Amino acid sequence: MTISIKGTPRKFDPAELEQRQQGFHNMYKNTLQCKELVMAPILHHLFLNVIQKSKEGYVLDEKLPVNIEALKHSVYMIKPEHLQAEDLAIINERVKQEYTAELQAELTQYRELLTQQLLDKAELAEQKKVDDKKAKLLADVLKEVNGVFGEQVLVPE
Repeated sequence: MTISIKGTPRKFDPAELEQRQQGFHNMYKNTLQCKELVMAPILHHLFLNVIQKSKEGYVLDEKLPVNIEALKHSVYMIKPEHLQAEDLAIINERVKQEYTAELQAELTQYRELLTQQLLDKAELAEQKKVDDKKAKLLADVLKEVNGVFGEQVLVPE
């Protein structure tokens, strides 16, 4: 089987990186990643924790219910913008590393395929040389043999 490479590996595209990062930003904003679960075994302590988190910039998430089970009181609060910005910076770096690793892996694969393709081509050329040399040698030997014995057996009539 011969290998034939088509195309070239992708190059770094800032627009693609931005698109990937934006997708993860959307996922971050629409999941619990941008929130923190505030819990307390006693309801009074939950209120104190919520007040403290509010002072730190957290905002009560009105979309999610408050859990008031015995000894398991909890509520989700949205992280302040500066903490979300830190989380998003970490996400951006992770996405960038994954993207560049993907591009590097693709480049490595193309290099390996091209190496194999060129090696196969060189081996075929060498084999052709050997086959041509053998065919020429056989032709020379047959010519010499025919010179000694002739080409036909003559049958008298």
